[in-house]
Amino acid sequence: MEQWNQLWEYQQKDMALDQFKAALKDTPTRKRLVKLQRYLKNSQKKVNNMEARALQMQGEMQSIEKQYAGLEAELEELEKDISYYSECDDDELDAEQAKTLIKQATAVVNKSGKLKEDLQSMHDEVEQADKTVRELLQKMLSAKKEYDMLKVEHQKELDSGSGEQQALENAVKEAAQNISPEILAEYNRIKGFRPNPVAILENSRCNGCNMQLPAGVSGRILKGDGIVTCENCGRILIVL
Repeated sequence: MEQWNQLWEYQQKDMALDQFKAALKDTPTRKRLVKLQRYLKNSQKKVNNMEARALQMQGEMQSIEKQYAGLEAELEELEKDISYYSECDDDELDAEQAKTLIKQATAVVNKSGKLKEDLQSMHDEVEQADKTVRELLQKMLSAKKEYDMLKVEHQKELDSGSGEQQALENAVKEAAQNISPEILAEYNRIKGFRPNPVAILENSRCNGCNMQLPAGVSGRILKGDGIVTCENCGRILIVL
């Protein structure tokens, strides 16, 4: 019975320590810090993506500019040929050839016009992206300043509670000395998925999950028949 009393006392002190640590992490300062950290991380990701996209578009724009320059040169040659035919006498004029040249020139003009539109559209998009990035970086700078200030403030909160936390940690360590390594290891294992690994068995019912258990379970605990756990929630069962 004594070992179960000591285990229960250990859990109370362990829970008090956990609650104190949780309270330090749940201050308005801490919450704002986490929010700012998430904002800065997401904003940096946006900036990186936008800069990468702008760089890609600049490469595409250079390719379009080369295509546009090529079409301009091609159009210049076609205009020379068309000019030649326009100066020919009727008996020297090849009407079909002239039609073909005009058709080719029209196609080149249309294609170069489309490239020019695409180029302007991409140029506008790059300019807008650059503006957005600059605005975002300015906001991030303000957020980073606030983050640094709050970080100092939160550290003061942690420092102010360090004495009490140390006292709670010492109490947990002291209580742990009364618990066998086997039971302590099982306690810590269960704590990985249960916030309170120990439950009291009252009237054959686990007060951790409220499950009704066989009457013989209480006898096994009182008998000291090793560690007895709840078949439903897995908590260590004790009788006080």
